[in-house]
Amino acid sequence: MASSSAQLFIPYSESTQGPWIVRRASVPLGTYPTQADAIHAAEALSPGLSDSLGRPVAIHVQHADGSWEEHTWVVAGLVASAPLSPAIHAR
Repeated sequence: MASSSAQLFIPYSESTQGPWIVRRASVPLGTYPTQADAIHAAEALSPGLSDSLGRPVAIHVQHADGSWEEHTWVVAGLVASAPLSPAIHAR
């Protein structure tokens, strides 16, 4: 089943000094020293990616326990997020 949104992932990093990687599928889009930096980068990448693909972008952040959470952020006063596919949580 195809997703109706583009997916960006920020896997958990065991190291306190990163790298924190923003990925689209298995392709790394950038590495960052902190999780917050990776999240901000993913937020910054999302509008351009959404425009080029013609669909919304969902950002998923992995926790230390291996679970994933959809990251929601505010853009110009609007909450930006996309519906989460149940397959994202399957491990």
